[in-house]
Amino acid sequence: MSNDNLITPEEIETLRAGAKTITPEMVMDAVAEGNIIPVVPIKLKSGYMVSMTFDKLDSRTAEHISVNNPDGSIDHADAEIIAHAILGDFYIMKKGVLNRNVIHFIKIVEDKCQK
Repeated sequence: MSNDNLITPEEIETLRAGAKTITPEMVMDAVAEGNIIPVVPIKLKSGYMVSMTFDKLDSRTAEHISVNNPDGSIDHADAEIIAHAILGDFYIMKKGVLNRNVIHFIKIVEDKCQK
């Protein structure tokens, strides 16, 4: 499928605007309480579900995309097209540990606050 059929510029804008920032402190608190940090995905017109977080790591931020297909198995090529449309180049891909129908994409970027 083409990029335009999988994710639109408007969907990318909505995803980025609603992305949750996650700090190490938030993770530690959630683990200590036996909880997870809820992240609500958006459903794309293509049927894929995508969520985005900004994971803070000292002086860097990881832009973290999760792609899944609630209607069946995920097409890895489609997931990569979606991730590339959002993150651009130079990301890493990791299959889901808890849910094998989720693919994670992570791109490390410098914090805009740091020099």
